[in-house]
Amino acid sequence: MRSLTRLSVPLVLLVVAACKHGPPADYAPDPGLVNRIRELRMTVHSGRVCPGNMFRVSYDAVLDDGSRVPFSSTYDKKHPPALHVMFLDRSSREAYPQGDGSWAAAQDPMVSLLAGYTINASVRAKPGVTASARLEPEYSCLSHAFSFRGRSGRSGASGRESQGPGGGSGGDGPDVTVRLGVVRSPFVQRLLVAAIEIGEAPPLYYVADAAVITPREWLIVESGGGPGGRGADGAKGVAGSPGTQGCPGGSGGAGGNGENGGLGGPGGRGGRITIITAAEEPFLAGLVDARNPGGQGGDGGKAGAGGVGGEGGAALRTECSAGPAGPAGRPGNPGQPGQRGYTGSRAQVITVPLREVFGQRIPVELADLLNPRR
Repeated sequence: MRSLTRLSVPLVLLVVAACKHGPPADYAPDPGLVNRIRELRMTVHSGRVCPGNMFRVSYDAVLDDGSRVPFSSTYDKKHPPALHVMFLDRSSREAYPQGDGSWAAAQDPMVSLLAGYTINASVRAKPGVTASARLEPEYSCLSHAFSFRGRSGRSGASGRESQGPGGGSGGDGPDVTVRLGVVRSPFVQRLLVAAIEIGEAPPLYYVADAAVITPREWLIVESGGGPGGRGADGAKGVAGSPGTQGCPGGSGGAGGNGENGGLGGPGGRGGRITIITAAEEPFLAGLVDARNPGGQGGDGGKAGAGGVGGEGGAALRTECSAGPAGPAGRPGNPGQPGQRGYTGSRAQVITVPLREVFGQRIPVELADLLNPRR
């Protein structure tokens, strides 16, 4: 606790110091300077942007004489900047503004399919002065490995509220449906779209340029069984009873034997995986590496320790001897680990026309790309 206290004090002081160097509450641009602003310019320091990634943007005010004044992303109390990014209002449907003037692209790749990323800014004190920029999307940063698991089995415990000393069974892996199709977008000639559905939950969408992905086992989807629960620990043996007083004293009672640890619960079965692809391009099913391993068996419970022997009985007179202590009980055996769950069945592949691959409840952006009139 002392070491934690020593570390926390400088940390608090550092945070307080950092707060003091931030802009004060009355920090505002000079009205005379604001009146001279005629244009706002944004410079995007990135080419194409991947969903979820950050990208840096700088801003300049163009004055009535053609000179430029930058909007600073930092603040110096001794030399406060004339303009700061906090004086801007920034908005976007596909990205989120950050405090230093940069942006974070939305994680959902669907929002960028049709128009990329459009960002907007305006001078707060002069709302009529605005600027916009659009960035093209690219999808190389997206993960192409998805793993899902069944629930873990409950640990065993002794007592009225337990289900027995053995660990509970792990849950089976969830049902997973993978839908694959290739469409054409304004930015990618052959855009591969994958929708991954887990049970009744809304699908996760993943996209990639079909021209640059590896030919097989590109999308890894795993639905594994849940691990079995841990077996209950064996109870410690009861202590032996003390010997009676006498001349000599009576022997102490033997300690009780420790109980064996409970059996670990079995792992759950691997889940069912269904792959639905466009009949126009049935090879797409080969891009999916479907895995459905059984869950790991639960650990066995710890062995219970043997109970201590009882104390020997006390001697009634000085010429008598005390009784010997009783022997300790034997420790129990550790529980056996649970059985690993069974591997699920092979993935089922279904081919349907492209317009039917993703169903009816799909994002409007994807529906637009699937529209044959587009």
